[in-house]
Amino acid sequence: MSDISGGDCMKYNKVIFVCEDNTCQSPAAAAIMKSINRSEELEIESRGLVVLFAEPYNPKAASLLRTKGIILENGETAQLGVKDFGDDVLILALNKTVKGKLQDGFGDVPNVYTVKEFAGGNGEDIPDPYGADMETYVNFCNILEKWVRRAEDRLYAINIQ
Repeated sequence: MSDISGGDCMKYNKVIFVCEDNTCQSPAAAAIMKSINRSEELEIESRGLVVLFAEPYNPKAASLLRTKGIILENGETAQLGVKDFGDDVLILALNKTVKGKLQDGFGDVPNVYTVKEFAGGNGEDIPDPYGADMETYVNFCNILEKWVRRAEDRLYAINIQ
């Protein structure tokens, strides 16, 4: 993995957010990043580890993001594959479990971090709201937005060096 301390980092041309099934967490993270991104050249996408068939994004997350002025575009889930990795691609897992599965499934691929790890945080993972009530989704969106904003700040600092 690359050093994220600042000195030896390379420029990233793409960031891919990854969660288990690409229906809620990673599309929401990508939508937030797109809404605050300061680099016109940066591609921002989302993928899932286990996508058996294409399905629409979670409507609760889309609705909550819309109240914040963030548009989660109509889209369908997409599977993460070997072609998604590269030296100029930053892979941001939504939690430690997904990061571990990425490393187990794809080996020693470059630039894989959790969102919080890349953003300088530690401790608890970003909560997964799957199957929960609306209050849990609100909490999830607020926490996710906080950490994606911090990750974008870090990414921007790396890319302007």
